[in-house]
Amino acid sequence: MRIEDLHVFSVLAQTRNLHRVAQKTGLTQSAVSKILQRLEAEFDTRLVDRKGRGVDLTAAGRVLVERAADVGASVAQTYAEMAAAKSASVGKIRIGVVPALLESALLPTLAGYTTRESAVSFRLSVQVSALLFDELKDGQLDLALCFMPDTVEDEELQSDEIGRQRYRIVARQGHPLTRTPADPRMLQAAKWLLPLPGHGLRQIVERYFDDHDLAPPQAVIETDASISLLTSLLRNSDLITMLTEQMLQTYAGRDLVALPYETALFESRIRLFYRRKTYMSPAVQKFRSTLHEALTAL
Repeated sequence: MRIEDLHVFSVLAQTRNLHRVAQKTGLTQSAVSKILQRLEAEFDTRLVDRKGRGVDLTAAGRVLVERAADVGASVAQTYAEMAAAKSASVGKIRIGVVPALLESALLPTLAGYTTRESAVSFRLSVQVSALLFDELKDGQLDLALCFMPDTVEDEELQSDEIGRQRYRIVARQGHPLTRTPADPRMLQAAKWLLPLPGHGLRQIVERYFDDHDLAPPQAVIETDASISLLTSLLRNSDLITMLTEQMLQTYAGRDLVALPYETALFESRIRLFYRRKTYMSPAVQKFRSTLHEALTAL
């Protein structure tokens, strides 16, 4: 039994048409027929019933489709594990991070680690959480540092909570809101720099407005880039946004101040994601422990 034959049969189960299978797989219709005949001969049973120009799966055919899906998942997992093992053999750690955690959480840890561990190298991917999860499942990453999504139900991934990130509403020094008492209605009238809808940071801001029975914030500029890359907009305008407390202490946060909204001190849970039931090299395990130690103190 060949894996390629199982893949073709899975496509046949989806399309129920030999001609469409040939189109999807790049094979000739004759080749598809031969694969079907080979599988039926191997299992000594009929897998499909011909019906007009199409086919219907027999009971045995439905069983084979289920097993083919299991085999496909096992093969994909094997490739992911082999990629991890190859990376481990050369002392490389492949880690992904969401933009908001790059400068405030990951880079300080990397700076010290690369000084101490000269034999280890890193490949760094900076993406939104959804793309990092895809890279993890494809075996392109060993670890991914992300915020805890509102919902994450994935049998392929598991995660450790390793810290919390605190946020403040910020503006340029001398901004009018720095001289007024805290009033959520003033935030509603302000002009905001915000991530696109659906982004975790955007959801935190919108929940704050909902909690105070206010209409959504006035997003003058929306972006899919990290807010930390756009802080020059804040320094040169009356826009406001939300940044981590750690970010305010970095170069990106220069000349910015937290507004006097103590009730607007928010937290997000930081989690380290990795694949279930896969090989984790000693180098990756050691760096995982280092991240735990460093970020628990955030």
